[in-house]
Parts: sequence; structure tokens; C-alpha cells
Amino acid sequence: MFLASHHGTKRILGDLLMLQSPRAENLPALRTLFRNVVGEVGAFKLLPSEELAEVLLAPKDKARDVFIGGLYDPSTETLSLTRGDFETVVVPLSIFRPSGTCIPSPTSLAVTDYGHTIKLGEYEASADAILYEADPDYRKRANAKRRQEEKGFGASLRRLRIQRHLKRTDFPGLSPKTIARIERGESGKPHGRTLRILASCLGVLPDEIETY
Repeated sequence: MFLASHHGTKRILGDLLMLQSPRAENLPALRTLFRNVVGEVGAFKLLPSEELAEVLLAPKDKARDVFIGGLYDPSTETLSLTRGDFETVVVPLSIFRPSGTCIPSPTSLAVTDYGHTIKLGEYEASADAILYEADPDYRKRANAKRRQEEKGFGASLRRLRIQRHLKRTDFPGLSPKTIARIERGESGKPHGRTLRILASCLGVLPDEIETY
């Protein structure tokens, strides 16, 4: 069985995702007919079927930043991780640094959370962190997004709060959760009472917050 991707193609038949391993003698023909052949070996670990279907139906600019499956190669100590756009990134096991007593176990590789998480036994790593290490293009896009986000009201509020040595709990009448949401840009620019409280605690005029 197989699923063909709906993304752009370089060859007529596009990409091929194998849900069952093909016979070895069929592989040369498949690799000739399809741009990418994914899952051709039994050790390849796929996302759960429902999550896999959602990733394959996602826009390409979203799918490329998550993983649909992967394979561990003990001979080279590497992981080959296939992204939602069917491109593969190969990463050395050394980028997965132990956290406390939690040590990566690549033989227990699994892909979960709609491709956002790689599990190596009990150890977990985010797709964002892996791609930031392994893909210069992703790193450029992530940094550009971060710089853009740093220009908003929330980023200015956070810089000014830290400069004033204030905690998120230091704004009477506003919860720390509210401050965090504003700083992350999740609730937009505040107005009225909220803006007045922020300005008063920070010791600036309301219009001055965004200048920091």
C-alpha cells in the first residue's frame, strides 16, 4: 500500500510513502518512477495513521517543519528523519544531549505529536530544535520570525519589564498569565485599563511602551 503526496513534483508521479515494505527487486523501479520513496524498509518508524493523514494534507510550508517518520542507522550513529514535504534530513545522534538521567535511546525511535516530537525512548526532542540545528534554511526562517516578533508591543513590554526588574506578578489587577499572553503576542495590543496598569507599573506613558 502507498500514499502519494499532494505536493509539487519534479517527476510525473511525485512522492511515494510506503505503508508496507516492498520487495527488494521493486525498489529500483520505484526510485526511478518517484521523486522520493519513503518507508521502503521495515525499520522505518511512521507517525500514527490519523496524525500522518493530517500532516500529509497540511500546506507545504507547514508540513515541511514537522516529521512523518524516521530511521536509526547504528553503523553511522545517525537518524534519517523525513519531513512532511518528503525531504529527508540526516542528523547525528550527538545532537541529542542527555537531560539529567534521561539518555536518548535511538533503538526506541518514535515520531509523535503530529510530527512535532521525536522520541528516543523516554527522551524527547522537538522538531523545531532538530531543524534549527540541522537545516540552515529553517534556521534563517526561524530567526527572521523571531526578529519580526521582537518588534511588536509584547516584545517591547517584556524588554521594559526586565529593564525595570519587574516580575509578571508585579502588575496589580493583571494576572501573570495575562502578562505572559501579551508578551507572546497572543492577545494583541492592550487598551484601556490594562494599558494604564502596565504603564503605571512600568513608570512610563502608555504610548512609550512600544518605544523600548
